[in-house]
Formats: sequence, structure tokens, C-alpha cells
Amino acid sequence: MHSLSVLLPLLPLSLAALNGPCSIDGTPGVCVTTTNCAAGDGSFRSGFCPNDPDNVRCCIKPECGSGGNCRSTSSCDGTPKAGLCPGPSDFQCCEPGGGGGTTTGGGSGSTGDHSLSSHGVDFIAGFEGFEPNFYNDAAGVKTIGYGHACQTAGECDNISPPITEAEGKDLLNSDANSFESCVNRDVTVAINQNQFDALVSFAYNLGCGNLANIADTLNANDFSGATAQMKEYTHAGGQVLPGLVRRRQAEVDLFNS
Repeated sequence: MHSLSVLLPLLPLSLAALNGPCSIDGTPGVCVTTTNCAAGDGSFRSGFCPNDPDNVRCCIKPECGSGGNCRSTSSCDGTPKAGLCPGPSDFQCCEPGGGGGTTTGGGSGSTGDHSLSSHGVDFIAGFEGFEPNFYNDAAGVKTIGYGHACQTAGECDNISPPITEAEGKDLLNSDANSFESCVNRDVTVAINQNQFDALVSFAYNLGCGNLANIADTLNANDFSGATAQMKEYTHAGGQVLPGLVRRRQAEVDLFNS
């Protein structure tokens, strides 16, 4: 991973709010925190986002995937792929070919290839809780923000605590990419945005393996059976945890809304 923080006497080419679009010398970018940009192997530069807060810069990644570049999915004429770019879920790697639209993983179901909504991000964040400093989770894994786990040695070396809630949500957004992918891949029946957000929250908390069990029931068009299954995932260490009971019920309520 690398990050470039360069001050150049250039006029801003595009101004946008946090997670909004920007561009540097014609290269499309997104206004995100420097932590998020570096975590996604992007390069950032000041002067291209409104008011330019200390930790928000225009982030670009001109090369990704197979000959692609990171840009908004709405401006991609090729095939967008999630999980390869920093920033929000609609800033993806646009690879040559294809017919456009958002793709977030394998599979060719009729889900419409959703992305996690801003409400979905807030929903997950509300249950994960925010910690600005590193701590060890119940499994002893180094963690920060809204449950961002440092799975490998050195993975979080570029994070300087304490982080802000905005930086924590940037990390959550990036972490959610893989769970968006498995929902889009495994669920082959049509679902709406709230149902997608609920399933991403479930997978974010329990992993894609457990989601696969729910997906099998959904794909049989047994939606009530799937939500009943979701509510069974409330145990840890052989005990029912009230926090998991509340989260599963909230996910089911969101799914059914």
C-alpha cells in the first residue's frame, strides 16, 4: 500500500462533500479520509474537496483490476467491480468491456447487484459500536472503529488512533464490500434494498458461510422461512446473547419493511 500527500499550486477542478466526486488532472476520484484512501491503496492530494479538512482529501486510483481504473459506477462504461477501490460502495474498479451497471461479485442472480445504502451503513454502525482506539475483540483480534479487524500483520499500520467516526465509517464501508459481494452472489431471487441491507448486516456480523444457509432458503422463495432462520443465530459460547437477539430482530424488521 502507498499514499502520496502532495501540495501543488493547482486550482480545484471539482468540489464535493465527503464521499462525493472529485478529480485530479482529469482522473476521477472521491473525497474520503486519508485513512480510507491509504487503506484502499489510493493516492490523495489536497485542494480538491470543499474546505479541505485535515483528514479529507481527493483520492484517486488510476489502476485497478484488469486494466481498469477507479471511478463512480454511474460513469463506468465497462464492468464495475467492488472491493478494489477506496471510498464508498459506488466508487468501484471500472474494467474494460461489459455493459456497465454495478457488479459486486460473482453470480448472475436477479438481485440487481445492489450496494449497501447509507442507511445500511448507519444500521450496521449502530450495532457494531464505535471505538476510536485499538482494542482486542472477544477472539483476541486487534480491532478499531466499527468492528474493523486487523486480520494480518501490518494490515492496520497506516491507521493512527484515535480515529474519527467518519474514518470509522469509511473503514466499515470498505469492509462491507466483501459481504455485499457474497449477498449478490448467493441470493439469486429478487430482493429490495432493505432486504439487501439486512442480509449484508447479517453477513457482516456472522460471515458469508452462515449467510449461505439463509440464501438457500430465500432462493426457494421461502422468505418467511429465511427470516425465521436468521433469528436462530443468537448464540455465542453456548449462550443466548441479548445483543444478538436484538440485532437479529432488527435485521428481520428491516428485511420485512
